[in-house]
Amino acid sequence: MRELNDTPPAAAPRRRTRTDVAVAWTSAHAIELTGVGAPLVAGQIWSPWLDLISAVLAGVWAANEIRLHRRTRPARQIAVTTTPPARQLSSTASSAPAPAAGTDRKEAKA
Repeated sequence: MRELNDTPPAAAPRRRTRTDVAVAWTSAHAIELTGVGAPLVAGQIWSPWLDLISAVLAGVWAANEIRLHRRTRPARQIAVTTTPPARQLSSTASSAPAPAAGTDRKEAKA
């Protein structure tokens, strides 16, 4: 029986979906999106000249995102290539190692 003070078992890490990535990016960049969007809306309401401010801010923001993406490319590639293999869900797996590729079971016993 589990005690109340016992810690729960560690949950298996979950892979992020495209939706998770999009929501994380949008929430992390909410202030930047507001900084670009507010002059754009103000330009539609008051003066089209405010759209110019929005365009300049969008260009600076895009250049910064491109630079950041290029700078972090090696780290992202390492993170993708070092993901752990998927866990085996079946509990009926044998503990004996599989024979080497290209060999028969008869040859492996000899």
